Amino acid sequence: MTRIYLFSPIPYSFLHQRPQKLADQFVARGIPVTFIEPCGFTEYLQGKKNGLAGLIFSSIVFLALGAAALALPGLSGKVRRRGPAPGAPAGLRIVQMPMVYPSNRVDWPLLEKFNASVFRQALRFRVLRTVSEGEFAVALVENPFWGAVLREGDFDSVAYDCLDELTLFAGRASADRFAGYERRLLAMSGAVFVTAEALEERLHTLEGPAPGPVRVPNGVDVEWFEAHAADSPPELSGIRAPVAGYVGVLRSWFDYELLGGLARSMPDVVFAIVGPLDFEFRNAHLRSIPNLLWIGRRDYATMPGYIGRFDVCLIPFVEGKVSATTNPVKVFEYFALGKPVVATPMRELQPFAREGLLRLARGEREFADGIRAALAERDDTRAAGRRAVARAHSWRSLADGMLARMEGGDA
Repeated sequence: MTRIYLFSPIPYSFLHQRPQKLADQFVARGIPVTFIEPCGFTEYLQGKKNGLAGLIFSSIVFLALGAAALALPGLSGKVRRRGPAPGAPAGLRIVQMPMVYPSNRVDWPLLEKFNASVFRQALRFRVLRTVSEGEFAVALVENPFWGAVLREGDFDSVAYDCLDELTLFAGRASADRFAGYERRLLAMSGAVFVTAEALEERLHTLEGPAPGPVRVPNGVDVEWFEAHAADSPPELSGIRAPVAGYVGVLRSWFDYELLGGLARSMPDVVFAIVGPLDFEFRNAHLRSIPNLLWIGRRDYATMPGYIGRFDVCLIPFVEGKVSATTNPVKVFEYFALGKPVVATPMRELQPFAREGLLRLARGEREFADGIRAALAERDDTRAAGRRAVARAHSWRSLADGMLARMEGGDA
């Protein structure tokens, strides 16, 4: 029997994106999944701990717990920050890694090595000891840092799922070191997946990967989105003005200045932003704009209702490495409901723009014109085309193709 050990870059309960969707699809096929997630570093980077005193105190606690886990191997199997994620399906086991200092925030090679040692101990005592002799154990790795932790022979098969530009994982740490971790993963992988064409091209330039990378873009559960699209959220129920909305994480790649300029120049449109902030100060200077609605993080189950209420959907990213390499999940979620989309120029979105299914815009004026054109759209064939794209990118079919390759069959 196959069991998948999915090494996720984000906790199961943080946002329901590619790692969670794939895990759910595998479980739905009767394949048990052990979901290995970072232990609360997202919470660590938020809120009151951003203050200097809190940062210093938390750093000491993180390092002390990590050192204890390293010195006392049995402890690494007991360190937990919170319980199992709510809503996890039967057949999904969640393993939380020890609390260690997030080394991608600083360029300290020794700290990276320390983290890898702690993670290795936790892997041995919380994961590898649970692998049964009668199962075919597959490691699906979605964070290149695990290349510093995993060893040949840990699992029967290893697959590397290259999600994003390498620097998103490396952060302030050396991208060269993370590239080394990635090369180790490639060397031990029997299957390699990439979400975007630019990532595929980059991996092709590296020496050593035996299997060629296979494009597996992101997807959507169309039927589920359609079934819940009418669940209008309370924050938008009384708004009569057109709503231009965004759902997703708000981090350094989100163009706050573009959003602020659009809201000021288009006072007759409400801009609704749904998603967690990594740091509050990023949008502090925009809080006073009356038609800019910061809704914040909401449960994934409510996303169809928000998108269903949007008149036009937005992807306002800063142009750079992220926009050049990302295959945004949200575009398929927007398309599932046939919604018009205005986005920053992105390589992965260009085919949809050429087909007239979305609008790419650079700068405030082009973006505003794109929003106006989208609001005026009355062409039902475009909405139908978007839904067809979404149906062609179902998580079910994408997961089936990945599973066939990981088990050694044809995709």
